[in-house]
Amino acid sequence: IVPGGLFHLGSAAGFALGLAAQLPSSGHIVWIQQDMAALEGGQPYGLGSATFGFASSRFLLVRTATAKDALWAMEESLRTAGVAAVIGELSGAGDAADLTATRRLNLVLQERGALGLLLRQQPLHGISACATRWSVRAAPGSGDGFGGIGRTAFALTLEKNRHGPCGHFLLEWNQDARSFRAALPVAMAAPSFDRPHRAA
Repeated sequence: IVPGGLFHLGSAAGFALGLAAQLPSSGHIVWIQQDMAALEGGQPYGLGSATFGFASSRFLLVRTATAKDALWAMEESLRTAGVAAVIGELSGAGDAADLTATRRLNLVLQERGALGLLLRQQPLHGISACATRWSVRAAPGSGDGFGGIGRTAFALTLEKNRHGPCGHFLLEWNQDARSFRAALPVAMAAPSFDRPHRAA
């Protein structure tokens, strides 16, 4: 997962947390962050995890000095029982997560069946063994009908997909349902609730 621009790192991080929040309610979510990534992009706020539907007690933050240490910590965390998801954040393009390193992570993921996400602060120009490559930008969300702040929305570009087609998507995070939903254009008519058999 990479931000679609300089100021979209928060959106990329939010998208990663939203994916991790889709997992069953048991198991820890481990965020492994390289020190330089924390200096450049800030640290996750543990109590904010409630917005994504999981308790802060399930959210573990690990800091490492180098990208190589972060990749090692990702691999070991993915091997650990009781871990549902691991998010590794690397500074810059995360060049240390090359083809060899990502292959090693894939082997562990196939053994354990956990969710592993690699968050880079800049796009990688080399190759990797990641199954998908997402570019994430912030997008305007639909309003609440009262002039308040709209829902959190993400403009996604799936640039690489080993298991299907690529494309562009606009998703909103539904805080109440704790899930993503497709964002509809503002001008689209509301469904006909009086005729549910005709509503799409």
